[in-house]
Amino acid sequence: MTETVTYRTMTRDDYSALINMVCNAWYNDNECDWATAHRAAEIDFEYALARTTTAQVAVVAGRVVGVILGRIDSLETRPAVNKHHTNTLKLMAGLVTSQEGRVLAHRLKEMKRANEAMLKAAKREGHAYDAEVVLFMVDPDVQGQGIGAHLFDWLLDQFKANGVKNYFLMTDTTSDYSFYDHKGMNRVQQEPMTPFPMPQPLSEDERIEEHLHAFMYDSEVDASNEGVNPLGRD
Repeated sequence: MTETVTYRTMTRDDYSALINMVCNAWYNDNECDWATAHRAAEIDFEYALARTTTAQVAVVAGRVVGVILGRIDSLETRPAVNKHHTNTLKLMAGLVTSQEGRVLAHRLKEMKRANEAMLKAAKREGHAYDAEVVLFMVDPDVQGQGIGAHLFDWLLDQFKANGVKNYFLMTDTTSDYSFYDHKGMNRVQQEPMTPFPMPQPLSEDERIEEHLHAFMYDSEVDASNEGVNPLGRD
């Protein structure tokens, strides 16, 4: 029997559980100790919080099992550099004190570089955005129950309620990016990444297979339908 899922606004009390989710999803790959992986995940999460204005979590039996963080530009009241940006810098200083930490720091910086390059390229091509899907995660133990779809649709409703026209998100080949294809979103940019030193150049197919690409998706917010109206598609 499937347990009841409840949804609510994210609070500070959820941060620890969510950082653990980020760690298990992207950093706890047996290539470093837990403390180092956890610090990298905390940096990643703090950087997401630095851009977040709207957030919801999914809870099962008192345990946070999913989250979606969004940024709506019109709701942002913080300075351009806020406390979460400062926290990432402090945490990064501690991360680079070990070799394992420096590898993860490189991964974080490479992701940031790729995302910034894709957004810059999209803007050069004439795209403009007033919202972002910042972070979207569902615990693998509860996937397939519609939790991800519920969270995503909730954020789209928030976008509509606040007059958002166009939004974007960043992902990569370590995530289930097929979800966004299924949603009918438009993949507008693709950027190769090299999170670890490679002994020799990889072919395009090998790079995709080795999880070395970042993707940027975007879509319009359609007030009359379900929120997804792919840009440039019929």
